[in-house]
Amino acid sequence: MQWQVDDVMTREVITVGVDTPVGQIAGLLDREGISAVPVTTPAGEVLGVVSQADLLAGVADGKRRKPRGKQLTSASAARAGDVMTTPALSVDAGVSLRQAARTMRSRNVRRLFVTGPQGRLLGVVSQGDLLRPYARPDAAIRREVEAVLRGRLWIRPEQVAVRVSEGTATLTGAVGRRSTAGIVTRLATAVPGVTEVVDRIGYDFDDAALARSKVDRTHPFSADPFRPGGRAA
Repeated sequence: MQWQVDDVMTREVITVGVDTPVGQIAGLLDREGISAVPVTTPAGEVLGVVSQADLLAGVADGKRRKPRGKQLTSASAARAGDVMTTPALSVDAGVSLRQAARTMRSRNVRRLFVTGPQGRLLGVVSQGDLLRPYARPDAAIRREVEAVLRGRLWIRPEQVAVRVSEGTATLTGAVGRRSTAGIVTRLATAVPGVTEVVDRIGYDFDDAALARSKVDRTHPFSADPFRPGGRAA
């Protein structure tokens, strides 16, 4: 399983409209303990975002300071539409956590709005949300690694045992091919919560040279051993 934004995002999102007074927004941010709020249409389409920084800019020196992307008309702007930043940074619900994290880092933001068709707001994902899967108990991580190996490679715990301690997954057992052992390690590494993989998987046949020469025509995700002189059924 590759975790997606949809798995961790917050679905209950407080919103305001373009005509919401900035004083009301300031009180809302303070009361709810949040630093920004999306500005949406009645249909739920995201138009922009109003942050604490936007409110301060509108109150302090809006006429002289007009940051790129701001719809700032005056220092005394009274409504959300006057101070909001557009466009609001957003991601699709199906985006992976890694991709969402890269977007946050590259754009230097702490949250992203999650939007669907026609830009409708579905939720919000924060830095904390992205980190939540990595704080899971070791037992939950182990179960997911086992489920991934069983679902993707038909490998059961009796064949490859998984032990997780403080995020480090140790894999022991044996598979038919060296390439399959490598795939097992990569799949385990991709499970959220796994910080390191200790690979102690043995294999019956080293197919590295065959893989490079493309002689091996069996399924690349097969856990069955390679049979010299024949093809996999």
